[in-house]
Amino acid sequence: MREFLLNVYRQLQGHDLWTLTNVTSVLGAVAAVIALVPAYWEYQQRRWQRKLEQDFGADFYQPSEIERATRYYVRPDCSSVDPAQEVELRHVIATKEDIFDAVDRYVIHDSVRRHILVLADSGMGKSSFVLNYYARNQRLPRRKRQRLAVIPLGHPDALAEIAKIDNQRSTVLFLDAFDEDTKAIQDYRSRLAELMQACSRFKCVLITCRTQFFLRDDEIPRQTGIVRVEPRKPGESGIYEFWKLYIMPLNDEQVEKFLRRRYPIWHWQKRKQARVAVGKIPLLSVRPMLLAYIPDLLESGEHHSRFAVQLYDHMVNCWLEREQRWVDKKELEPFTEGLAVDLYVNRARRGAERVSREELGDLLSAHPIPIDEWKITGRSLLNRDGLGHFKFAHRSIMEHLFVRRFFSSDERCRNIEWTDLMKQFCLERAYLYYQSERPRPLSLAGADLTNTEGISLPPLYHLRAKPLMVESLSIGLEAARREAKQAQPPVHIFALQQRNDAQLVTDHATGLTWQQAGSPESLKFDEALGYVNELNAIQYCGYSDWRLPTADELVITMGGAGSSDAPFDQARLTLWTSDKTTRGQGIYYLYAQLRVQTADSTAYVRAVRSISGVPAGASASSSRFGQPKVLVARA
Repeated sequence: MREFLLNVYRQLQGHDLWTLTNVTSVLGAVAAVIALVPAYWEYQQRRWQRKLEQDFGADFYQPSEIERATRYYVRPDCSSVDPAQEVELRHVIATKEDIFDAVDRYVIHDSVRRHILVLADSGMGKSSFVLNYYARNQRLPRRKRQRLAVIPLGHPDALAEIAKIDNQRSTVLFLDAFDEDTKAIQDYRSRLAELMQACSRFKCVLITCRTQFFLRDDEIPRQTGIVRVEPRKPGESGIYEFWKLYIMPLNDEQVEKFLRRRYPIWHWQKRKQARVAVGKIPLLSVRPMLLAYIPDLLESGEHHSRFAVQLYDHMVNCWLEREQRWVDKKELEPFTEGLAVDLYVNRARRGAERVSREELGDLLSAHPIPIDEWKITGRSLLNRDGLGHFKFAHRSIMEHLFVRRFFSSDERCRNIEWTDLMKQFCLERAYLYYQSERPRPLSLAGADLTNTEGISLPPLYHLRAKPLMVESLSIGLEAARREAKQAQPPVHIFALQQRNDAQLVTDHATGLTWQQAGSPESLKFDEALGYVNELNAIQYCGYSDWRLPTADELVITMGGAGSSDAPFDQARLTLWTSDKTTRGQGIYYLYAQLRVQTADSTAYVRAVRSISGVPAGASASSSRFGQPKVLVARA
């Protein structure tokens, strides 16, 4: 705009007053139109927000939820293939489609595919899709509009609300957040059958749910249990089936579209800053919910967050600072964290992850620091529904506060089942703890870190994975212990994993996954290599990249670096390494020292593999922890 005005000024030099007057009038009209654009944009946004508030009602969705979900919404793509599995699909490329177009096809044009599962990870915009699809439908001409109804399954009386809907045969029903239904958490098969029975008369039923709510892909429901009564083609099932749609991560073009909507051209400087922030935090492009918090990051000047837990920390801390005027942070923070634990631990008893006003008052009375009730109900991260119950504005905030409380040593958080997002927050917080120059190991006793191998963290340090050939080995027991004490760092983030009937141990600090036990019997070195080859041939626990560990990996992981409490089977004492001497002798590990075995000697095998993000065969590299010392004499 500045360049445009300068060009106009240069062209006008030397022209008469009449010309200047006319040009000035034109420029004034243009400026007036430009000034009206943002006002019109705001008017349209507010208009549809009010429409949604009237249609949905305060019982289900609060105005603040509707505004945040719809104001700058960008329609994502969807696929029939889980995007989280794309790495394992090798060269298979999933076909993507605009999610609104896909749902339109099922809802309007397909009488067979009456039951749809919309799946996505936390923060991927499942509820936002429901709200915005409904809003788009309401904007259509009446003759093209569908009759839609939306019920959030986190509501304790969802079945009663479904029964209230009239004219069900011509109504499309959206059931939002199956993973927040407390009865589904206890027994999702029985709950789904109950819901399908209640919804059997509807024209079409769409259910949204977290993908990882189901432990494995084969647990995702396929059949609805509803019998088809219309004529069927040969080979078609007599039971209606679920059709799956996965919400895809936002791509670069969609992220840019969001930034353009959030920061129009008259805010071009903030748009530029937002682009830089997005470039430094790739996770935001995966989770649209986090992308919506870019403005808070820009205002704080903190654009360097690497993990989701940092962004959530920033969000919560910003909220605490904003409310400092009304309630002291030292009062509000511990109560809110404790409330998150209480809501999660007692969700089955209450029937939902929400609390009545009466119970909230009782919790406030029992809190060591007195807090006025209005400060919690009016100035906290809680939302109130039409029945007077309170819950967190987003479930992920409750999960984040739960993990913060775990690190404050709240015993209620220990030895219970956690959600996948809680596990991710815990691992990321432990990772950041070790990066902050803390001197002693962190205890994660009681944390539920099962099935976390898919959570990829950059390794805190690399251990040599490539086998070595050494000239000689002469290490006494005292020397071995001395070297082991010097090995750095004595840092591990162990997590047990259950795969089929086998136990694995993942160390998120090194990026390695181990057999928890190992070979059932002691083997010769050549037999040990054959055992590993057999593991790969049968794809043991679903993987085909098992190998013998190096001496570095065994010494640092199995106890040489002070990790004697590692969750490994202690019955197998002698373990083969992949290293050998130039004389063809194998090297094995025993009690923090390395020894040479003859060709006929035997030892056990504890196979290892590199998890995602850690390339197999990576050599040891320097880090802020220093170079881990090894007990093998280099050639």
